[in-house]
Amino acid sequence: MRLLAPLWSRATYRGWVWIILGGALMMPFMMVGAIGHNFLNPDSGFNGILEPAVFAAVLPLVAAASLLLPDREVERTAARRLLGAEFASPVDDDSWNSRWRTGCWFTLHAAIGGVVSGITLALVPYVGYLLYYGARFTFTGLDIVPGRFAGPIAEWGLLTGPLFLAALIALVAAVTTAMRTLAPRLLGQSASDRLAASRAEAARLAARNRIARELHDSVGHALSVVVVQSEAASRLISRDPAFAAEAMNAVGETARGALAELDAVIGALREDRDDSRAPQRDLADLASLAAESGVTVDLQVTGEPEALGRMASRETYRIVQEALTNVLRHADEPRARVAVAVGAAEAAVTVASPAARRPRGRPGGRGLIGMAERAAVLGGTAAADWDAGEWTVRASIPIDTKGRE
Repeated sequence: MRLLAPLWSRATYRGWVWIILGGALMMPFMMVGAIGHNFLNPDSGFNGILEPAVFAAVLPLVAAASLLLPDREVERTAARRLLGAEFASPVDDDSWNSRWRTGCWFTLHAAIGGVVSGITLALVPYVGYLLYYGARFTFTGLDIVPGRFAGPIAEWGLLTGPLFLAALIALVAAVTTAMRTLAPRLLGQSASDRLAASRAEAARLAARNRIARELHDSVGHALSVVVVQSEAASRLISRDPAFAAEAMNAVGETARGALAELDAVIGALREDRDDSRAPQRDLADLASLAAESGVTVDLQVTGEPEALGRMASRETYRIVQEALTNVLRHADEPRARVAVAVGAAEAAVTVASPAARRPRGRPGGRGLIGMAERAAVLGGTAAADWDAGEWTVRASIPIDTKGRE
């Protein structure tokens, strides 16, 4: 029964539609080839469209046209909807790697569609012929008029007709399965795309692990001290109240230190370590950042930056700093528009810079990952997009009135 499953599988007939679509794509190229064939062989009529040599000759034309046509998203959609292929689109759709792989797919689609569609157009009417004359010979006993299609195959048409049709469906199922398997390699992400995604995921996990270790080391030690001091105070509170009070003061100091250490560890997320003990910069230092960044900055700050807590203010500053660093490295021109709007519920950050084309991801680049992680630590979001010649980084940082310092 598994061998007969393609006969009633919907996937087979959706794949058949995909094949016929490929035949339609091939037809204009065959028309051009037939015109060239007729020019060289004036007496051939229009039979050049059926010549295998013409088919082979136009394939390079199909391949060349595939690199120029805006067919990438159309082919991916057709492969997903009609073939049932599952794959992720490439990160950079305009790269040469993506274009040539999609060109190979387009050429295969047109070539296979041309061949199998031609077989379909020839075989389906022939199956009808076999069924008709097979029934005529079987039930009426009338001989089939001798001719090109006469013979045992026509006489047994009630059997051979369905067999030919089943063979055609099996061919369609095999082609559909093969192309569904090939689709992720030619239409999906390349090895470099998958490597970049793996690096980004590894960087994200490494940051999480580092944060966990630092929190465990710093806060865990402080909590151990708090437990020891509080237990000592509870045992001596009746016999030595002065010592108990001193122990509780130590508990308070240790707890405050742990909170400050927790703040520092989270604030150091994605930062390079140094030995500087100078106060970390925050939103109050944006003007200095704009002047020192090497980027021509149009800075606009609205609202009350003081509404953010110290950690949120520092991390928002770092997000702007990282965005300006990316502008300096990748933008078409070293200029940017920076807007920080502090509202009642959140602080919205926008950094826009000129980019004629969508910037490409670079191996080892972690700027966007770092900004997203800084915002996530604070319960916010950060993302970047490209539109109308402009690359824009947007971040949203919620204002927690309970966490203000």
